Amino acid sequence: MQMTGKSHGTLRLQVYEQLREGILLGKYPRGSALTEIKLAEELGVSRTPVREAFCQLELDGLVAATPNKGVVVDGFDQADMLDMYDVRTRMESLAASRAADKMSQEDIRQLRLLFEQEVELAANSNYRELQRSDAAFHDLIFRGSGSRVLQNILSSINIYTKQARFISLSTRGRTEQVLQEHASILEAIEARDAVLAGRQMQTHIEKAAASYRRLAAETGGSQ
Repeated sequence: MQMTGKSHGTLRLQVYEQLREGILLGKYPRGSALTEIKLAEELGVSRTPVREAFCQLELDGLVAATPNKGVVVDGFDQADMLDMYDVRTRMESLAASRAADKMSQEDIRQLRLLFEQEVELAANSNYRELQRSDAAFHDLIFRGSGSRVLQNILSSINIYTKQARFISLSTRGRTEQVLQEHASILEAIEARDAVLAGRQMQTHIEKAAASYRRLAAETGGSQ
């Protein structure tokens, strides 16, 4: 992918996001070495934005600089992912509860539209787009909570768990469960029932974590 013609700030962000996406989706497997020269050629950029992207990825915990190998993909292991689900259970429950109180009617309407889009995508077995709609559904609730702290933290976790969620959504039976769980969350928010919204979100994330544990056990923890 060529990235010429961009301002330095935009280019740096695009390189960072593409490398982050590649790591999270397994294009650059855990333990593999990344080099500035090779990636600069692959992305059609100079080495500077790649070097700057490495710095941000290291802060994210996705790569590690080692004396002998240079920059090596670190990523998240099974324990890290389970930690994220634990954090999500608590924080997304709070976000949903607050969203039920504070979300605007327009955002609730958009949430309903996203849910309807999810139903259509699921019917067509379009799991990659379904994962994106799933992420957008959650992101809208984060924003609707009215808390920038919750939004910033949870939006990052939403990105880091995207591949696990994609695999889970494409697993037999899980898609139907997710749609039912999202419907329950949506209905609670539409009813402005903060307690129920928080409870339904907690149940949703707990079931997602259980699904991840099963998949990790089946694959030997490789997800």
